Amino acid sequence: MDDDPNIETRPSLRGFLELYAAGFVEREEMLSAVASWPFEDEQSDPEPEDQDNTLAVVSAARILGQLTREDIEEIQRRLEGPIA
Repeated sequence: MDDDPNIETRPSLRGFLELYAAGFVEREEMLSAVASWPFEDEQSDPEPEDQDNTLAVVSAARILGQLTREDIEEIQRRLEGPIA
């Protein structure tokens, strides 16, 4: 069976956060996954709506009420890592 190169195989952060907001993912799992997510660079010329793996998706999830302020703070803390 040939692999179709046009099929998207990367996970979607937007989709993952929707699952979290719907209660299908535990908070600790979400925090760990988002903090280690392979974020893409944001493209802004023009701003594509299909970029599902950028930090802007995390910001949008906060605005949409999918993430709390505490969630964002904990994600930021984990992204920064331990202070040396």
